[in-house]
Amino acid sequence: MLEQLSNEYVQKLNADYRGGIFVKAVDFEEDPSGPVMRYWVDYPTPITYNGNLYNPLFMVWSNMKTSQGMSIDAATISVSNLTTEAGKYVKEFDVTDNLVITRLLHIDLLNQINQHWFRALEVISVAADPGLVIFSVGRRLSRSVLPRKVYLQSEFPGLTSETPKILG
Repeated sequence: MLEQLSNEYVQKLNADYRGGIFVKAVDFEEDPSGPVMRYWVDYPTPITYNGNLYNPLFMVWSNMKTSQGMSIDAATISVSNLTTEAGKYVKEFDVTDNLVITRLLHIDLLNQINQHWFRALEVISVAADPGLVIFSVGRRLSRSVLPRKVYLQSEFPGLTSETPKILG
């Protein structure tokens, strides 16, 4: 099952649930050496979740997907640059390769430390203009990480399929 986690999807969740609302939230690693984290929520007022204060920031998620498979398409998180704060921020800090955790949270269930959906990603690139800052986020698979051994059924008859097993 593949779902696009767009504004329309969140609106549909809210319409179907009928008991409070779901909001998009982002945990953003500003400085990985610290780590220094920033927390943002697409909601008009600040919220507290898991002991962290999430500040309001209107954002649009594009191509954000959830599936039982392993989708590795890059997604985008767009934020307004009309106040020029976002543009100044990305000029000051290089955030490429920093951790970004995207979440769907339910406003009425924040004290129960549960979440409807979350995904850990990395900032791949940033593009900005006077009106918008767009963060491309995704997973960097197999970068600097290679398996030590691939096991095949022909070598080890105890394996249940011909699908290679990567262990170690």
